[in-house]
Amino acid sequence: MRRLLPAALSMLLALPAMAQQPAGPVTLDSLDRGLVNLGLMAGHAYQCLPEAERQAAQQRLLAFNSILIAQMGANAAFRFSSSFGAGSSHEVDRAFCDRSLADWRKLLEDHNLHR
Repeated sequence: MRRLLPAALSMLLALPAMAQQPAGPVTLDSLDRGLVNLGLMAGHAYQCLPEAERQAAQQRLLAFNSILIAQMGANAAFRFSSSFGAGSSHEVDRAFCDRSLADWRKLLEDHNLHR
């Protein structure tokens, strides 16, 4: 399943883009943008979680980051984790919490991190 991470990330990037423009090849820049967006979303979702769920979320984030290191390298993991830090360090817009939490839960399920 971990080998599917780049493909799954590509699909995550492609879904919003498909509504806006014709599909194109996945590039290093699009993967980087996707990791940044994913990290920001995860940071926002983390802030939306009840305090009691945050410790478990931290463990899942570390597990996901380990997958990134193994599959895409340290630069990709750093891009994700630094974006997560940015996403979790500013005031959260609670109007988007439902969406962020749904995206977060899908990420956990897709990468078998929901245990």
